[in-house]
Amino acid sequence: MLPYRYLICMMGFFAFYCGCIYNEFLSIPTNLWGSCYERVDPDDPDNLEMEKIDPDCVYFFGMDPKWYITTNELQFFNSYKMKLSVICGVTQMIFGVFLKAINCIHFSNWLDFFFEFIP
Repeated sequence: MLPYRYLICMMGFFAFYCGCIYNEFLSIPTNLWGSCYERVDPDDPDNLEMEKIDPDCVYFFGMDPKWYITTNELQFFNSYKMKLSVICGVTQMIFGVFLKAINCIHFSNWLDFFFEFIP
């Protein structure tokens, strides 16, 4: 079991990392670093106008938590999640096609290369 300790440690680390990515972008996010925006008039509860505190503010991880109090929250996040899933799916399919090409070249399977990869 001793030689596999690094493998198990890295598996745990990457499982934690993937869980954080999934939670932040596709589920319920956490507000770890605060927002770059603040309300223009905090005393007026009807005024939801926001202004950016620092123009150079960049988020280390995730989305701005102020999106979760906006009126178009559902539209924004559904659109964002759909675009993200399409990009991930297309990237995975292109990667699989190129792996097929590399395998065909490695095993000198030219029939599959020209009639499966090229089209």
